[in-house]
Amino acid sequence: MPLALDPEVLSTVQAVYSSELGLPDDWTQSRRTAFLNAEAEKITWMVRARAGTIGDERVYQWTRQHGMPPDLETQRQLFSSARTEALRAVLRSELYELIDFGVDD
Repeated sequence: MPLALDPEVLSTVQAVYSSELGLPDDWTQSRRTAFLNAEAEKITWMVRARAGTIGDERVYQWTRQHGMPPDLETQRQLFSSARTEALRAVLRSELYELIDFGVDD
């Protein structure tokens, strides 16, 4: 079963490749779309995996600190912030670090 693309990830991938990274001029539109969708699917998967790991760790830490598991609303908040953190980290490592800003190290 294919992974549903995260619309936010797809939009970001499309924006970065169209404005900063570019794609080969000789690619057809269908090849460009397939590439962008594949990149967005990969990044979506990575975000979900990292968010799950971060969220599980936050629930574990909460449970240790409070002596019992968080209620469902607190768990939702913990996993929501984990997704935000994961999204930023994965986009940075998989997309933004590819941009050449023309600045020498």
